[in-house]
Amino acid sequence: MLLFITDKYIKTHHEDRSRKSIHLVLSAFQTLILPLLIHVILFNVKKIDSLQLSCYLKILAVYVVFFGSKFMLEKTLAIGLGVNARLRPYLFERQTYINYFSVLFFPALLLLVYPTAYVEMITYLVVIIGVLLFLLVVGLIISHYRSYFYEAPFYFILYLCTFEIAPYFLAYLWVNISC
Repeated sequence: MLLFITDKYIKTHHEDRSRKSIHLVLSAFQTLILPLLIHVILFNVKKIDSLQLSCYLKILAVYVVFFGSKFMLEKTLAIGLGVNARLRPYLFERQTYINYFSVLFFPALLLLVYPTAYVEMITYLVVIIGVLLFLLVVGLIISHYRSYFYEAPFYFILYLCTFEIAPYFLAYLWVNISC
């Protein structure tokens, strides 16, 4: 929970190459866990009929393509605007928060897998907490990199509208239709 209070980890480890392997392992973990969490949430709120491997694989594919293409577009735009070197710590911080969410929500996933009388209420609680944490992180990142917004305002306007909000809505619609 200290990641939300202090940015000491991000400031000290964004250039540390020895921690790159743990960062990659956590990224692989979140690539598998967050789509599984989405799959279980969709099942618990009765958007899909059953927990099928094929539906999970579709969600996983959308997740990988979505975040992979999002990352490539962000890097291309940052290089095109000449702010790539300055945005590296920003991208590291954002990825660190996503990895942190996957570790944080893993126990919630375990709770949601086992059916209880309150599983639907717990599911909505997990979704609400996830949305609130997402908004908190966006606010933290904006406050940490406020000076970057002034240097490259077009990048961040495009980022917030195009890369952060709209794709989540489109991915939800695609998964909802395909499963």
